[in-house]
Amino acid sequence: MRLLIGQTGAPTAVVNASLHGFLSAAAGHEVLALRGGPDGLVAGAFTPVTPADVPAAATRRGGSWLGAGRRAVTVDDLDAALDSLDRHEVDGVSLIGGNGTMALLHALGERAAARGRPLVTVGIPKTVDNDLVGVDHSPGYASAARYLTRVVPDLARDHAAMAGVEPVRIVETLGRSVGWLALAATWHADDPAHAPHLVLLPEVPFDRTVFLDRVADALATHGRAFVVVSEGAAPGLTDEPFHAGNHTRILLGGVSRVLAGTVGAELGVAARGEVLGMTQRSAGALASEVDRREATEVGRRAARLLLDRAGGVLVGLHRRPGDSYDVGYDPVPLADVAGRTRTVPEQWRTTHPTELDDFHRWLEPLLG
Repeated sequence: MRLLIGQTGAPTAVVNASLHGFLSAAAGHEVLALRGGPDGLVAGAFTPVTPADVPAAATRRGGSWLGAGRRAVTVDDLDAALDSLDRHEVDGVSLIGGNGTMALLHALGERAAARGRPLVTVGIPKTVDNDLVGVDHSPGYASAARYLTRVVPDLARDHAAMAGVEPVRIVETLGRSVGWLALAATWHADDPAHAPHLVLLPEVPFDRTVFLDRVADALATHGRAFVVVSEGAAPGLTDEPFHAGNHTRILLGGVSRVLAGTVGAELGVAARGEVLGMTQRSAGALASEVDRREATEVGRRAARLLLDRAGGVLVGLHRRPGDSYDVGYDPVPLADVAGRTRTVPEQWRTTHPTELDDFHRWLEPLLG
């Protein structure tokens, strides 16, 4: 059986661990590497790959050994991709990615079926946004969250030292449509005195008056206001292309700076907007070992499912009941996952970081 492994979307700190797991489980079978994301899929940029080709160091670094990318895929693109798969006699395809990737993989399988071409498809979960349906959490998220739990408290302590000059600091995380990373940035178990005073999520509609009142209250109570905001929490304030097809336009961030300008103009105090940017998804040095282990395992499981011809699924990742942290990897139909977004559940949709103890307990075992 000849297999193809690729990645679409953006890298994470542990995505190469999923590749390593896949290649390890597929040892002894022909495997082709898809290079360059969806563009490479359409163009047929496939090259033979073995576990020995991927440096061990790559599994502990950010970036993507396979390359990555995004593309709004058309029916013609799907046909071109299937023609490429035919030329290379590929029997099974695994793609590493999030909900857009799973939509692409599902569409590829459906188009193959419509053409009467047998094709086994298995998705490998990967996204720092944690917005993939069918998993308790997605590989990649825990490492980005761990980065935030290490960096943001230090930013809060730095802010406390400089509050006389800079009373308001607003720190912006990734998250165009979901607030999972902003929630992680509220972590303060090790230093409650420097917890954020306010968190803004895309799931909670932004209210300018309430925002300014909360900042003013924090200033009156604490002498400073430290705010965490998801990049998509107030989409009306910037021109960022949050709803571009398949996320094919670059987001530059900046809502934190817009909000800082609003605070300065309305409250008359100095305010700084910090955009943390791509370091959240690329900091391999701060990756979670739990995340790396789970990323490796979902890669292994995907290869085994392909070799068993059990396709049309995403490798699930589910917490098992019990007092200690444990996960299972039951497959989830791609049809139930493709193109869907897993938002923050209702019980964690709050602007008050002090109300997130349950979320922090959920997050803690992922941080490694």
